[in-house]
Amino acid sequence: MASSENPFSRLVNQNSPTAVARLAVLEPSADPDSPIRLTLADAPLASTSYECISYDREDESGTVTVLVDDAEQEIPVALADALRIFRRREQPRKVWADLLVGRTVAERNAQGPVMRQILSHADKTLCWLGPGGEKAELTSLAFDTLREMANRYLQACLHVGLSQDTSIARATLQQIDDIRTRLHDCPYDDLHSFNFELWKVIDGILGAKYWVSVHSIPDIVSAKLPIIVLGRSNMRWPNYIAAGRCYQFMRAKFFGAVPLLPSVQKGCDIANQIEIAERRKRLRQSIELFPMIQTARDCGAKDPREHVFAMLKIATPSARIEFHDQGPQPLPTIDYSKTAQQVFTEAARYTILERQDLLVWFGECPPCQRVLKGLPSWVPDFGTTSPKGRVGSPNGGLRQWWEALKPRIKPITVSDDNALRVQAHGLARVAHVSPVFDAGNLTRLCYTEFAKLPEPESWETAEQRNERFWRTLVTNSGGFEAQHSFADPSPLKADVGLSFRSLMAQERILALLDCTPAELRGNMSPELRARLQANPEVQSLVPLTGKDKPYENLLRRYALGRRFFRTEDGRFGMTATEDVVAVDGDLSQERKRQQQRSGGSSSTTNSETTTAEPSSNDSNPSATTTDDTQPGDGGGRCPGRIWAV
Repeated sequence: MASSENPFSRLVNQNSPTAVARLAVLEPSADPDSPIRLTLADAPLASTSYECISYDREDESGTVTVLVDDAEQEIPVALADALRIFRRREQPRKVWADLLVGRTVAERNAQGPVMRQILSHADKTLCWLGPGGEKAELTSLAFDTLREMANRYLQACLHVGLSQDTSIARATLQQIDDIRTRLHDCPYDDLHSFNFELWKVIDGILGAKYWVSVHSIPDIVSAKLPIIVLGRSNMRWPNYIAAGRCYQFMRAKFFGAVPLLPSVQKGCDIANQIEIAERRKRLRQSIELFPMIQTARDCGAKDPREHVFAMLKIATPSARIEFHDQGPQPLPTIDYSKTAQQVFTEAARYTILERQDLLVWFGECPPCQRVLKGLPSWVPDFGTTSPKGRVGSPNGGLRQWWEALKPRIKPITVSDDNALRVQAHGLARVAHVSPVFDAGNLTRLCYTEFAKLPEPESWETAEQRNERFWRTLVTNSGGFEAQHSFADPSPLKADVGLSFRSLMAQERILALLDCTPAELRGNMSPELRARLQANPEVQSLVPLTGKDKPYENLLRRYALGRRFFRTEDGRFGMTATEDVVAVDGDLSQERKRQQQRSGGSSSTTNSETTTAEPSSNDSNPSATTTDDTQPGDGGGRCPGRIWAV
């Protein structure tokens, strides 16, 4: 009968002057089907040669029985498969894996402080993707192909002057184009491109479930030598990353516009984010907690607390401490007795105090979209998937405006009752906020907001004001310097302004004739035709119509789910995305899945508030809170003041 007690409760002997870990000696066997036997041994980490096994801890394939010191013990099937492959014929093998971690709260808490040492002292970390199925030869060929891709990609990078220590994000467009040209300089039947079964195996490697296991992140980042393993085939981590990047270039050549499988896209994205952290560790740069939490959120752990706890194993102090006098903050502790609300609040508190900024709000969806109840209003729900694309794009347009302000006098603080206190600078009072742009009102709302624009400011012509308006809607830029808008001008093709005028002409015609677009198409009624021909303004606008699509497409891409606003001093801007479903209907299904996983419903925040202390150079003594609101004349409520903190 299998033991009901966990024999691995004492992970590390912390009373020893040197770190001592309980390792498993994997006994050899010439018979691959023989039972797995493990012998436990306590050993000092610094002087012992051993390997870590990293695998998908959330695999629900069940458990199997192995022998641990001749006693039966249940372990996950995924780990048993790995041990069977890693077992040698004649020599024992010392390994550490998460099977050695106790499952009680006390045992899991004891694991946290020593995980850095265990992962970083191992000679190798074997990243187990799975047994690889029955076609071992095809798996071997897939790894050979990936190694060839890695070699070509690394050679192309060297040719354009990119080293492995240089972020691909720093590559110029010319360098990327040169890499693409060199990689595409091959026949169309190269790399077994017509062997579709082979490419399915490659897709399976790049999109393996292991990559959405939140524990894969610290396992690889902490490792001396990560090795990716599928069955009996393997490759080193740097080559895997290079192969994954080459794969996307080669797939575009061989298969054109065929999209990547979602699992492959997600696996590649997470692997690239892991590579950033691994490279920063290798170069002795900081690995901040918050960006790693954002990466972990993409994994979607069953226990959302793991999005924080797993990243605490690799987090280091932020480099931002060099720019303020508050000093480094102690990292939160791993404590599985705490609720998700407590864990997320501690992580947000640490990030804000360590950085002395509000990066935790970077790209977040509105608070009403959060799933977890009971969070303070300033704490993101780290249990949900991190925002992506247009929904997650932060509004950086205010940056140059507030950077011209005097340095703040008071640091950001968080009280014992979790109230966030910041020093706020009143920038401008909002005069008007529009309704939310959605698919039903998109073009008509654009027209009505354009018609409501006040007279041009003294420093601009009517044409310049109009350009500021249409640029604001699609680039959040007013087309002038930062003192007149909320973002720098973005280059757009000259015909975009013409397309905007065409759209306004069409909407003006519909307003003058009091009809719908459908009534103007097809068989127009005699009465409507007569009104059209009798109206001189309509006749003058007709030649401008028909060129609206370029601007309408931009409007649909960038304005959906947001509001247009203008201030009393003449600035234009767009709010952050408020209606995320208006931008991406698929998000409604994602929200439902997250709510089901959390066992609750979408909820706004509890009674915790954000306190803002006014700046000493704020002439309005009543502006003491960031929640100074008043009804807007465009529908809904609008912020009475825009703040910089």
